[in-house]
Amino acid sequence: MWFTTKMRLLAISFFFIAIAYVQSQPTDGYVLEKDVGIAYKLVYQAQNGTKAKEYGEQEGAKLAVPKSEEEYALIQKIVRHMHFPSVVNAEIKLIAWLGINNLKNYKVWKNIDGQNIEDTGFHTWTGQDNGRGYSDDPAEPHCAGVDAINPGLRDWWCHRRQPYVCQKTVNPV
Repeated sequence: MWFTTKMRLLAISFFFIAIAYVQSQPTDGYVLEKDVGIAYKLVYQAQNGTKAKEYGEQEGAKLAVPKSEEEYALIQKIVRHMHFPSVVNAEIKLIAWLGINNLKNYKVWKNIDGQNIEDTGFHTWTGQDNGRGYSDDPAEPHCAGVDAINPGLRDWWCHRRQPYVCQKTVNPV
């Protein structure tokens, strides 16, 4: 009897500890990548580049900015596992926005932190023409995205509505 009572108390204690742990975990849809200390979220409600940036900021996040091959691979993995039928209002469901554009100077691709991507560690583009054509024509691609297959960034038209990936830096516990 004493053993059974002790086991019940232990089980109840474990239950409350588990509830406290689960409640302390983020519930806002972000997936933590512990190796890089960043949490990512794929947003299925498609927006143009400007609206996607604003949404991320409202959540205390920003559009994802890969600064290494590893970070790009993590983001692309998220896009690869996207449930395409769940994407809402997208013009093309295969590309997700990142926080990279050349809106201020059409010859320099910068991330939303204001850094030239040539200086941040990841600046690989898909194919020969992506990110290499320079035009100050607003009708040309001036934002960057990621797709599920190609091994680099895709330049894309900022006014198009696309799903997007946000990121938050996570402090280690």
